[in-house]
Amino acid sequence: MSVKQLIATGAVATGLALALLPSTASAAPAPTGASGTHRSGSAPGGAAAADGLLHAWTDSYGGGTPCFWGGNSDNWGPCRNKASDIWNNGYAVTLDSVDLYWGVSATGAHACISRGDSWNNLPSGQWKFTYGAGLGGFGKSVNDNISSHRWVDYCSQG
Repeated sequence: MSVKQLIATGAVATGLALALLPSTASAAPAPTGASGTHRSGSAPGGAAAADGLLHAWTDSYGGGTPCFWGGNSDNWGPCRNKASDIWNNGYAVTLDSVDLYWGVSATGAHACISRGDSWNNLPSGQWKFTYGAGLGGFGKSVNDNISSHRWVDYCSQG
């Protein structure tokens, strides 16, 4: 079994275990316990199966502290303003894209990552908060600036 498959399998098992816990309004990030190898692009053949989670790491290319969420989060806890790698490994259903917010509780400008996308080198400056002109964080780099997120149906300028 490849490292990617191990990570995906562990994340699915953790997600199932979390689903059995009482529901809360927002999921707090939890370390996956796996060090960071994940696929590096959109939907290549043989990519790890979707686990329904948004993954983040504090260093590029899956390094540093890992965090993941199956639902919305108002505060990214140990990954807040520290993420340098994001991977949307959500399911192909409704609410499969993720709005990443500059501020806590889904405030300020946001960027949107589609299902299957991996932004594994945020320090490159390629990804910016492009939605929400006039709001805090608009136009700034996503690297080390994400505080919260919401699962949405699709990425748009809404």
